[in-house]
Amino acid sequence: MVTKTKRALALVLTAMMAATALAGCSSNNNATKTSTATSGSTSTASGDASAASGDASVVDGTSTVTNIDDPGTIETIKAAMAEEASKNDGTIKLELWCSSDDSKFEKTLVKEFKEKYSDSRYKFDIKVNSSYGEDKAGGKILESPKDGADVFNFADDQLSTLVSAKALAEVGPLFQQNVKANNTDDSVAVCSQNGTAYAYPKTSDNGFFMYYDKRVFKTEADVADLDKMIETANAQNKCVYFNLGNGWYNAAFFFAAGCEITYDNSTKVQKATFNTTEGLNAAKAMCHISEKVGAGFKGSAGTSGDNAVVQQGFADGLMAAAVIGTWEGPAIKEAIGEENVGAAKLPTALIDGKQVQLHSFGGYKVVGVNAFTKFPVTAQTLAYYLTNSDSQLKRYETRGLIPTSKTALENDKVKADPALQAIEAQKPFSHAQGQSVSSKYWSTNIGGFGGDIVTAKGAKTDAELQEGLQQIVTQIEGD
Repeated sequence: MVTKTKRALALVLTAMMAATALAGCSSNNNATKTSTATSGSTSTASGDASAASGDASVVDGTSTVTNIDDPGTIETIKAAMAEEASKNDGTIKLELWCSSDDSKFEKTLVKEFKEKYSDSRYKFDIKVNSSYGEDKAGGKILESPKDGADVFNFADDQLSTLVSAKALAEVGPLFQQNVKANNTDDSVAVCSQNGTAYAYPKTSDNGFFMYYDKRVFKTEADVADLDKMIETANAQNKCVYFNLGNGWYNAAFFFAAGCEITYDNSTKVQKATFNTTEGLNAAKAMCHISEKVGAGFKGSAGTSGDNAVVQQGFADGLMAAAVIGTWEGPAIKEAIGEENVGAAKLPTALIDGKQVQLHSFGGYKVVGVNAFTKFPVTAQTLAYYLTNSDSQLKRYETRGLIPTSKTALENDKVKADPALQAIEAQKPFSHAQGQSVSSKYWSTNIGGFGGDIVTAKGAKTDAELQEGLQQIVTQIEGD
């Protein structure tokens, strides 16, 4: 049976290599043939692997999943890596893109990966490049997929564009079995399009909520109303931070007011209802908050820089709360002590005379493999290793990022994390980023619009606000 299992694995790995190699073909006819041939090969290999028994398989519910960490499986993968290396003078050369915040941690995982899959038949040359984080990687890949990283981290809203450009390799069947068995259904779903998996889920926290100092805000009621939070902070010579100069964050007001942003994957049409009464109400609510700049409110760091502002604010003891994400959790804990860190869903804000719950974007960070990589099996194996359950738990312990792995989510420390609880509380008011926006949204003046409001301390006329909102909609919906 072990021989049968190895044969099945070899078929799966061969299908992966063929699929990735053919994905690089420029002809549309070739691309069509690739899909058909790969589908057939995958089906046969998966069938054999499912029927195989012995140490190389584990049972998840009613399905049998080939265990990637079984010694026999590892040896089969190494053999495939050796074949790839033989075509490049015995060297496997890969580039990994990640954020600068994650660079040190990712390098540690890469080192572990090289140790696990080391073999006398080849050597690794893996470069970790932190120039292109999750927000920039997809766009950079699209400029020239053949010159992009072999493996890269990106936000799930970029997946559709990358798939349309044929820049992402399909996740190999062997790895997809394990991804599906080990991760939450939602995270697996956002990595797929039309039933095909194109990425590996990594974290479930690509959204924002409120971190706060429990010495300033002592109860849940104290962090329920943004106006009251600002008053409380000001009374103690501190501030509440909300980056209105960034379209990712200030969308909270537009969503809360009833505006919609939609993106149709089939037609590639982006729509927004910002130039409406609801949009004006959202803008005026931002003006109301911005009147308190310097008096308990800090409002803008532009499209970048908010991480540094939050870190410095808590370290200096001048910040009592901040709308931010889990990536700043470790720094905030270090600044004020873990026992003093609280987290909650976003507060309400005064919109059109009523207290309205603020909304947010929500999504996932994932890892993809370049369709043009010269080392498809190694690249897929690395992508899987960076996102497996153990790596996700280590990422949480080191970086504070919430896992998608079902096993990691059952860890007692993860379950008790106030950030996870805040994310769960925010979910009913969270908008799936991958279904809401395209790259066109991020190139509009939505961030500058909010930044101008903060700079003016809210002193904007309705006419000025309406003009700015119309400009944003024109940018979103224009060609």
